[in-house]
Amino acid sequence: MKQIATAKYYTDKLVAFTRENGFRSSAALLGKNIIWPFCEWLIRRRIRAHERFDLKYGVDTQTPILIRHLETSAPGAEYANPYEGAAIPLVHRILHQLKIDLRRFTFVDLGSGKGRVLLIAAQYPFKSVIGVEFSETLHRIALSNIARFCSYGVTRTRPTSVNMDAAAFDFSQLRNKIVFCNNPFKADLMINVLERLRRSLAETSDEGLIYLTPIPPQIKKRLDIYEIVGQGRYLSHFGGFQSYYIYRIGN
Repeated sequence: MKQIATAKYYTDKLVAFTRENGFRSSAALLGKNIIWPFCEWLIRRRIRAHERFDLKYGVDTQTPILIRHLETSAPGAEYANPYEGAAIPLVHRILHQLKIDLRRFTFVDLGSGKGRVLLIAAQYPFKSVIGVEFSETLHRIALSNIARFCSYGVTRTRPTSVNMDAAAFDFSQLRNKIVFCNNPFKADLMINVLERLRRSLAETSDEGLIYLTPIPPQIKKRLDIYEIVGQGRYLSHFGGFQSYYIYRIGN
């Protein structure tokens, strides 16, 4: 019968490896054999949690949809990125990090897709929660998800989804607002949206912008003129570590 190796056996092997190859090599060995397998386990666990969330509330926020399966002739379609719902724990973490009176703010999710972020934001006391989505297919799924989720009585603000191009959204109709961007569309459209957001300052007050990476360099350059009031890193359930930034765009 093959003898089962003990924890002491592996510890002794690691100590011997470290003495022979140095601490940096040992750290690399641990990273390869421990850290990333652990991260992969976390990713699988998170995906299962999202699937359980969908099952619990009878919604569909997890299944990805390719761009070619959406309305390719719709305004904004040429700029759209594939639908990837933001991680639920990450959205909660970001909203807790805001440290503001949420009752004064409207939460706007650009490229809101199936509405997962809207469902999470609706559990907080925002003045209102609005999703902006160019695809009628995703918009209709979001409406169904919102109706089902709200029927469970777990929301504090009923969210809405509007089917329109983000470039046409009128930010000046809202005063204090938090604008959430989960890498929703390509840089050309985002530059247009940022300019509209900036111009709306003439008529409105405080604004915040939350952006999940990757941020295109030309967008990062424009955002870096504003104050960063929060940031962090997270393990994306689509693989690898990514960052988020909370900018204050306001007077």
